[in-house]
Amino acid sequence: MTATTTLAQDLCQRLYGEDPYAGYQAELPPDLQGWNSTHPTLARLVQEGRPRIIMDVGVWKGASVEFFCRSLDKVGGEGAVIAIDTFLGSPEHWNRERPDRIFESLRLRHGLPGLYWQFLSNMVHRGLQGRVVPLAQTSENAAVILRRLNIKADLIHIDAAHEYEPVLRDARLFWGLLNKGGVLVGDDFPWPGVAKAAQDFAAEIGQELVVESPKWILRKPR
Repeated sequence: MTATTTLAQDLCQRLYGEDPYAGYQAELPPDLQGWNSTHPTLARLVQEGRPRIIMDVGVWKGASVEFFCRSLDKVGGEGAVIAIDTFLGSPEHWNRERPDRIFESLRLRHGLPGLYWQFLSNMVHRGLQGRVVPLAQTSENAAVILRRLNIKADLIHIDAAHEYEPVLRDARLFWGLLNKGGVLVGDDFPWPGVAKAAQDFAAEIGQELVVESPKWILRKPR
């Protein structure tokens, strides 16, 4: 990494061999719709740990990613956020009967969601190309790719699913990518499947589960 290259740009080179933002012009207006994306727990964890790398697993349109970036700005340092999502939407987003019309947020084009372009547009609108590394993958694939490149994080945010099995799977996968002394924080604890997965995983690794609803927190021993 040269003196003029940010950590995020270096990570993009390791992942892609190129800059995914190169030549991209924001094609959609800003839309940072999200849920629990600016929870004070997230800002506090950044302030306490001053993480070098954050992994955000399940980012939707990027509201939490932007909040992490702003929190990093406040503590100084280069800091990077790896934004992991399929950008295909979750099962609940494909429910055309929902009164909030969330289905329209998928921006389907010939049957394929356009969430990635909304996310990338949002990052460009906010000028976050120097902090954010997009990774359009399933959480399982992303974990394999990052492990192969020996990329680990100091803070990991799990917010990709609401069902027991996938939440437990993501916790297991990304715990292995968390540096010693790092923090795993999850969202949506009020969901029964999420709560059970968080509780079972905490018991599995023998660590105290702290709940600051809707966030749940596990710290990795040094």
